[in-house]
Amino acid sequence: MLNKKLKRIVSIFKKEFKELKRDRISRVIVFIVPFVMMIIFGYGMALDVHHIPFVIVDEDKTELSRDFKYRFINNKEYFSFYGEVVSQEEVIQLIDNNKVRFGIIIPSDFTEKLKQKEDIKIQLLVDGIFPYRADVIKSYVNTIVNNFNLALNDIDIKELFKLNIRYWFNENLKSVKLTTSGLLAIILFLNPAIFASLLIVKEKESGSIYNIYTSSITKIEYLLSKQLFAVFVSIINFFILFLLIEFLFKIPFKGNFLSFFIASVIYIFVSTSIGLFMSSFLKSQVSAIVGISVVAIIPAFLYSGYLVPVSSMSNEAYIQAHIYPTFYFMNIIKLNYLKGIDIRLYTLNVVILIFFYVIFFSLTLILFKKKER
Repeated sequence: MLNKKLKRIVSIFKKEFKELKRDRISRVIVFIVPFVMMIIFGYGMALDVHHIPFVIVDEDKTELSRDFKYRFINNKEYFSFYGEVVSQEEVIQLIDNNKVRFGIIIPSDFTEKLKQKEDIKIQLLVDGIFPYRADVIKSYVNTIVNNFNLALNDIDIKELFKLNIRYWFNENLKSVKLTTSGLLAIILFLNPAIFASLLIVKEKESGSIYNIYTSSITKIEYLLSKQLFAVFVSIINFFILFLLIEFLFKIPFKGNFLSFFIASVIYIFVSTSIGLFMSSFLKSQVSAIVGISVVAIIPAFLYSGYLVPVSSMSNEAYIQAHIYPTFYFMNIIKLNYLKGIDIRLYTLNVVILIFFYVIFFSLTLILFKKKER
């Protein structure tokens, strides 16, 4: 009896494999779309701000003003010096024409007030179209100004008090480490769900599902065979995406690969079960792609901790984040790519993902009808 069930599952698995070889559109959806998403979002979602073009107006033209402005000019990782201009109007014109992102105006009494230890008003004109970038520019400038102020102190406080900052888990504060590795949670949620749903919906469209209705295969055999094929193909994508992150984006992997692979496979089972669940009441391939995209993309980006820390969300958003599986797999990604594994947190997130799978696959078994009424 068990041998017959396995044969039926294997036969459907082989059939899907042959159809995938014949169907060019399905191959594009399965293999090309995840690759393109990783490339586009991997480079486009990086939130680090580097090589910001700027200009300086030095109305003082003294040794101290030169020292101050060269602290910006020589910082080539974060700033790109466009040149010196002579007036505030020129700075505004360059910002309006998208030539530079900010300008610094050093007043004519800069040195004089420094020597007299009076307050100095240095003007910073910043392009504010993108608030995030403007805030980053302001923080960069504040850091250099503070370092300049410390360098001017000729008392021994610096020897007695020195601030030594060390960042845990992300030593260089590179957001690309999270935005790129975190794409695994989004792509492995969206793409397997769409592909699994299409495996059933396209048979509804073509009418070939009536062969299943009249055959001896059971609901669980049919759904498992479809899911196993979707999981098999998605695992191939997982390896491709993992290698892209490792070698193209050069994001180091700190965790244990075997445990991460097992957790990723469980997550793929969750996403494919959601696709099967959606296919139980969707009738066309277009509705499957659009419906799952809407359902999957919004929570994957907004409620997974990919762009905004879940802990800083409002109470309503915080609760919503915990009802989406992407949040838990994103935690697993952070543990492997940034922190290193904490086995207690790791196990908890994996158990919750298994719980999600049981719920969605059970709902699919209930809603999927072997024969139409």
